[in-house]
Amino acid sequence: MEVIGILKEVDKMGRVVIPKEYRERYGLDKQIELIATDEGVFIRNPKYVLVEKV
Repeated sequence: MEVIGILKEVDKMGRVVIPKEYRERYGLDKQIELIATDEGVFIRNPKYVLVEKV
């Protein structure tokens, strides 16, 4: 797999914008899963999506 790096700033509220090219390439949608590792934070599509029970 090709490794692609990019630097992004964190705003005052702790938010980071994931570039559109990354969201499209990796199929990231409205929810993402953040996993803390020794190497840093891993972002992926969640295996399970929480929905409101009606």
